[in-house]
Amino acid sequence: MAKAFVDLMDKVTIFDSPKKATEAIEERLSNSETLTVGFVNAHAFNLAKQERDFYQSLQDLDVVLRDGIGVKIYCKYLGIEPGYNLNGTDYIPYLISAIGSGKKMAVLGTTLCTIDSAMPALDATGAETVVKADGFQTVDYYVDLVKNNPKLDIILLAMGMPKQELVAHAIKPYCNGAVIICGGAIVDFMGGRVERAPEIMRMLGLEWCYRLLKEPKRLFKRYVIGNVKFLLTMLNSKKEKYENA
Repeated sequence: MAKAFVDLMDKVTIFDSPKKATEAIEERLSNSETLTVGFVNAHAFNLAKQERDFYQSLQDLDVVLRDGIGVKIYCKYLGIEPGYNLNGTDYIPYLISAIGSGKKMAVLGTTLCTIDSAMPALDATGAETVVKADGFQTVDYYVDLVKNNPKLDIILLAMGMPKQELVAHAIKPYCNGAVIICGGAIVDFMGGRVERAPEIMRMLGLEWCYRLLKEPKRLFKRYVIGNVKFLLTMLNSKKEKYENA
């Protein structure tokens, strides 16, 4: 349904720098507000169109940030200034470093071995990782984990879409002023399990292409077929928006 694209685009908050995004998040946290932060790229838009529960979990996020060239193209197509590309891989360490000094953090997702490999990078943010769990448990497991650790300040979910957004929605009522960050493969990157693209490819918005070359079998459907689906639905979404205006 193209309408899901239109509604989700309305949910995205555009910022012109990582600093501005962080200031907005810090302001809300200063009021002891529990905050869920997520990122949407072309893959997220495709999933939201297909899976109603995931679409609703994105709508329930408090802060939704633009990630990737696909959503940048969509913004321009709609006549919206796309702002800064706040991809999670670069922005999440920046955000945690800005807000995390001396704070207690839970890292939930990927494998425990990968979390351990990422600990030097996680420690470098200034936050103290006091809870670790892999990303293959049930949603109820993470709810119980948060209930048993009520003094967490930061909860980093690294389970990938759509699970992490569903978990974020489920644990939010028990988080007592924490920030919950939907981080995708962030811990895999920080732990060195997944390799970053060369800087020039990142600057050009082509990191997805680099990852596709590295893992063609796993990522072909997401990046090749998925990108075509995204662009086709994007075209239809604008038509539907004006027809329903």
